[in-house]
Amino acid sequence: MSEPALVHSESWLDRVELGFGKQLRREEFSPATVRSYLLGVKTLFVYLRERGVDDLHYLDRQLLEDWQDALRDRNPPLKAASRRAYATAVKRLIEWAADRDLVDLKLMRAIARVRTRRPESDDERQPIAVDDLELLLAYLGPRHARMTLIDLRDRALFFFMLETGLRVSEALQVQRDKFERGRVRQKGGSWVDYQIGPAVAIAIRDYLRARTDELPWLWISVGSNVLQLRQLADSGVREIWRRLCFKLGIERFTTHQLRHTCGTVMLELDVDHRVIASWLHHRDVRTVHRYAHVREKTKQHALEAMEGFIRDGSHIAMLARRSPPGGRPRYR
Repeated sequence: MSEPALVHSESWLDRVELGFGKQLRREEFSPATVRSYLLGVKTLFVYLRERGVDDLHYLDRQLLEDWQDALRDRNPPLKAASRRAYATAVKRLIEWAADRDLVDLKLMRAIARVRTRRPESDDERQPIAVDDLELLLAYLGPRHARMTLIDLRDRALFFFMLETGLRVSEALQVQRDKFERGRVRQKGGSWVDYQIGPAVAIAIRDYLRARTDELPWLWISVGSNVLQLRQLADSGVREIWRRLCFKLGIERFTTHQLRHTCGTVMLELDVDHRVIASWLHHRDVRTVHRYAHVREKTKQHALEAMEGFIRDGSHIAMLARRSPPGGRPRYR
């Protein structure tokens, strides 16, 4: 989303925008969230100025509805996801302004809920296919003698993302001097911890030894010369996975699929659901079921366990001992 052109005169709306931004930072929203909210507020203020309104006290339902219609009808059309983000920002602005008796809190009702499709496709909610994952591990696992800086970075990044289960926005915050454990900020502003084991740390040290720059970030974008070195962006991560999949001739995967794969592997290794939820930074254990998909191997293991249970008469006796007097076995 590109920022709208603004006339930078010190007006009343400018001061409101400044105060609102300060409040967002006090609440420890991430810098990306603050930028996103302020961008939405700016679009509203540009619209108000075009209609001669430079005082938030004059904000009313009709102006808010007309602003939303203008966003929807403009050329080129603004995507629903962007309009939804702008609406969320203005709702928070109204809440902030109402606390200061600048507007009526009821104006929040004028902001329509913008319906958007789920950003994840069915494929993105699936872990990486077993055969593809085996190819990736076999290709990236060994340290080859002629690996370039890019090769070492891609290898280290893959294993870091797979082991930590971090989202891409979280992983790109990691500093090179704190790569083994540290804290990163989630998109909502809260902080989460991460840590890695010795095997992934070795891959990262191989990558860092090949670097000659002094940039603080762990993950950097490598250009044709030192002047082109910069912090890696999420688009760069997508390109890394695209190239890797093309080279191996496998289905393209996303960083979010790596996150699903992390949860799935943990589930198959009998890691407790509560531990998986904590590792993936979920508040609700039930969310684990969205990330940890049971593969056919695990289903086969369950079938074999039940077959053994049925064949072995001693288990039936065990169930009988656990049953309440005069009652049936309890299945939970």
